[in-house]
Amino acid sequence: MSVRLPPLNNLRAFEIAARYLSFTQAASDLHITPSAVSHQIKLLEDEIGVKLFRRDNNRLLLTEAGTYLMEECSHIFQRLANATQRVREQGVRRKLQIVLRPYFAQKWLIPHIGGFWEQYPDIEITLRHTVDTPDFQDASVDLAIVWGDGNFAGLESRLVVLGDLTPVCSPRLVSAAPAGRVPAILEQSALLDEETPGNWDQWLKYAGYEGLVPRKRLSIDDTNVRLHAAINGQGVMLTCLSLLEQELHDGILVAPFECAMPRYSYYVVYRGGAEDNSQPLYVFIDWLMANTAPLRAALPAPRMIDEGLMATDLSVDRESDAS
Repeated sequence: MSVRLPPLNNLRAFEIAARYLSFTQAASDLHITPSAVSHQIKLLEDEIGVKLFRRDNNRLLLTEAGTYLMEECSHIFQRLANATQRVREQGVRRKLQIVLRPYFAQKWLIPHIGGFWEQYPDIEITLRHTVDTPDFQDASVDLAIVWGDGNFAGLESRLVVLGDLTPVCSPRLVSAAPAGRVPAILEQSALLDEETPGNWDQWLKYAGYEGLVPRKRLSIDDTNVRLHAAINGQGVMLTCLSLLEQELHDGILVAPFECAMPRYSYYVVYRGGAEDNSQPLYVFIDWLMANTAPLRAALPAPRMIDEGLMATDLSVDRESDAS
């Protein structure tokens, strides 16, 4: 025969009163009167045939049976609350807002996002593109994928893509350079600058070409536009090779210089706190890190013109402009 359970309301009133050792405080939590709490507990004691409370000099204390029942009820009510929350979440699409640079979105995230949705169809993602530093004071920003040095005050960060910088260009520019004169590729071409020329100036110094004068310099603040300008033979772009594996494989871009300067990299950045692997934030971060692991293992091999003509690496000033 099944055991008949006492009314759930009576058990709940008892559990709260037992935790506080106060009928008055329990009444406040349950939004009923203290006499109603006392009545529910009296009904529970009559139902199970055991006294749960005793008084000592007007202090409310638990009996041995009351202590045991309170501990068991607290555990069970917590499990019920957790189970109810999980079921509630199953009926609600979980949302995640990601702030990131357009170049990373175009080169890596968008081609791979379908795989994420196949694994986690209940997580809804919104992408917000910007080259500016994300504002984590904005509560709607869950995480960001940024180009930086890994130092983000007050935030957690994890390396996503290595960012050592080296020039890339159309093979047409290589063919047009005088045979045996690798620096001529830079002297006869436009250097495609970012918002500021700092990275190119530092790379020229790092590679041993300080003082080299290019045909011209063109500042383009959008990395995707710089990439297409380089593919179309409009100049030489300074970039990391990690996100250009397809272009290098297809031969529409070449990396004619062996020298790759350590610089900023791509990081995923988010607020600190206790990690809950069921939260969309950490689900996405785990997926991102697993699927970008090859981009951290090694850079694609540059297509060289003549390795014997490459410049020798020199010391590098680590201060960098964002790219």
